[in-house]
Amino acid sequence: MKINWNISKYLVLLIAILGNACDNLDISSNQTDAFFKIYGSSKSDVGVDVKPFNDGYIVLSTVSSEDMRDIVLLQADQFGNILNGEVDTLSDIRGGDNTASKLLLTDDGGFIVLGTVEDTAQNNTNIYLNKFSAQKTSEWEKLIGGADNEAAAALRKTADGYIIAGSTDAQGIGNSNPQGKLDIYLIKTDQDGNIVWTSNHGYDGNDYASDIILIENGYLVVGTTEGSNGPGQAKDNIILVKTNANGGAPDIETYGSSNNDYGNSIINSSDGGFVILGTVEDVTGSKSDIYVIKLGEDIHNIIWSISYGEANFDDLGYEIERSNGGYIIVGSKELNTGYAGYLLKIDSDGLDVLENTYGGYGQVIRSIEKTSEQGFIMTGSSGAEGSEMISLIKVNSDGEL
Repeated sequence: MKINWNISKYLVLLIAILGNACDNLDISSNQTDAFFKIYGSSKSDVGVDVKPFNDGYIVLSTVSSEDMRDIVLLQADQFGNILNGEVDTLSDIRGGDNTASKLLLTDDGGFIVLGTVEDTAQNNTNIYLNKFSAQKTSEWEKLIGGADNEAAAALRKTADGYIIAGSTDAQGIGNSNPQGKLDIYLIKTDQDGNIVWTSNHGYDGNDYASDIILIENGYLVVGTTEGSNGPGQAKDNIILVKTNANGGAPDIETYGSSNNDYGNSIINSSDGGFVILGTVEDVTGSKSDIYVIKLGEDIHNIIWSISYGEANFDDLGYEIERSNGGYIIVGSKELNTGYAGYLLKIDSDGLDVLENTYGGYGQVIRSIEKTSEQGFIMTGSSGAEGSEMISLIKVNSDGEL
């Protein structure tokens, strides 16, 4: 099945000069080193993930139409311009509300799209996988789930297939999770997307995954739990689940404070440990800070944990990546004018190295990827909540436009 790319289905807008976004936004449409582009219909369109592809970029997004959302791919050239006709809705196998989660490049030059689709006839949601070749031809589609509700969060390659992290409200197996409450849900598939095994992890309350990484002989899943509180913890907390290669024998730890804490992203550190990116609420519960936890190889051993933000302002972190011995964090930062896209670089000890903001009137960055020029390509959204458009931002190694 060849994708029927149809650019006329969505209004595509390009903004080259964004007013107060930063000091250098007079960027031409053929500038490759840096750009700030916006596409969409002003009906809440959000860039979710971006990867380099075919001398340009492929952007996974969730696009709104009337009261529904669709999983949509956009392909841009090296300058960030949408290629003629390179826009398509992928999830029309379901007529309900569908949301994008992750893009994964495959070893054959193609890619996999991960998302969640709604079945209006069954009144439930399933995890959605679509594998494409290097020529953008769909090779297979899979729906994972049953009569209960399953939702997708993260996807990684394994030696013999793929591992998916998400959530399910099915009755937990091997734990006390009741029907109707969310469990962290792991799905191991083969190279063709066929299920090899699944496992559930969590407590009595809602538990859901945000990200997953491979470790020696197993997996680490980060997310959020409302069902367990350690010393000094209350409300929602960051949860980390360590499993063996079959998704079993879990070792679980929670991290947090007396207010709500959310786990968003996890990476392997260069020294053999792990780094978690999350968000922590302040004592009032009305504002949040970016929260980073450095762990040793033992997930119960916190080496350091640091909050980043200003009092009375919101700072949110969505994704973390390794960069030159330290870490790059992207998200949003509240300014006096509104929310700006945010890039924060910290060193291996968690000390601030540099920061950059983009916009200041409703910008959020949700995903970041290194480019061949040693810079970064990022995607997210721009505009007031409910009328956002997809943003695609390319910066140099210092996060500068």
